[in-house]
Amino acid sequence: MGEFNRIRVIETGSISAGSHKDYEQAEEVDLVLKRIFIVETGGNSMNNVVLTLYVGDKPYFKPNASAAIFDPSNPLNPELNIEVAKGVKVSGRVTNNESAARSLLIHLVYEEA
Repeated sequence: MGEFNRIRVIETGSISAGSHKDYEQAEEVDLVLKRIFIVETGGNSMNNVVLTLYVGDKPYFKPNASAAIFDPSNPLNPELNIEVAKGVKVSGRVTNNESAARSLLIHLVYEEA
């Protein structure tokens, strides 16, 4: 197993109710995506906020996953262990199905490959 390498933070800004925001990030070295932690900056519910995740062209959530699963306080937050080769994009979409705007910080936690 590698050592902790970095946390990449993606700020979505405000996503209005019923809207979405795409995200995309590529790294300059081979890494392993260990976990995703998502924080709603206002402390609001994320139960009806969903996201997709792609590494390159490969989808990892079919069709999507609730952002609440990736709450840092969730003891069942899954360990992903997804290999991400140098230059390959990690991307996806956050869709806000809540009744009010949400602003998220998406933390991609990596280890060295």
